[in-house]
Amino acid sequence: MKRLGIKEISGILGGVLLLSTVIVPIESAFASSNVKVQENDDVLFTDEEIQSIEEFFMNYDEDEFYKILEIAVNETKSKFIDPSVAEEILNKEPNDDIVIVPYGKVTLTAKAGAKAIKATMSKVGKTGWDKMIGKIESMTGTQLAVLHWESINKFLDFAVSSGGTIEDALTSFLVKKGHFNKTVATYISKAFVLIVF
Repeated sequence: MKRLGIKEISGILGGVLLLSTVIVPIESAFASSNVKVQENDDVLFTDEEIQSIEEFFMNYDEDEFYKILEIAVNETKSKFIDPSVAEEILNKEPNDDIVIVPYGKVTLTAKAGAKAIKATMSKVGKTGWDKMIGKIESMTGTQLAVLHWESINKFLDFAVSSGGTIEDALTSFLVKKGHFNKTVATYISKAFVLIVF
């Protein structure tokens, strides 16, 4: 067996070092592009969730939804951080007459609306919100992933930099990021505004 000389050993070591300085940055470049793909992934909902939500909101009845919302809020308000927010969600006047929706709030700018939604959601809290939406889901037999805590928070981040009204911003978000058709996105936006305003 032939012994390697100093020149051969230094050549091999130099090659290994050179190769490692090229491979590590290449691996890092590919790793960061994979992360970017995941970060920019617009798919927020599965095909099954989208189909289920679309079927529900294509047959959406605002009065019926409000009745379901009222039941859900009343049954879950003990889980809210501030249970008094239940009256705000249900838009009750001091004499307990229910006012379906103060439509003036629908015209809030996206930025102001996002701030108001965050205030309401912080009073409800994640646990209370999830319980309330879970109750609505069980009563309607539909998984409403679009109304889940995480989905709403992604929307709020989007709304802060949007123009137009809060309802317009949510419709745009659902079309661009959720891949809903515009008609269904509009119905979802109306239902969401009903919940938080």
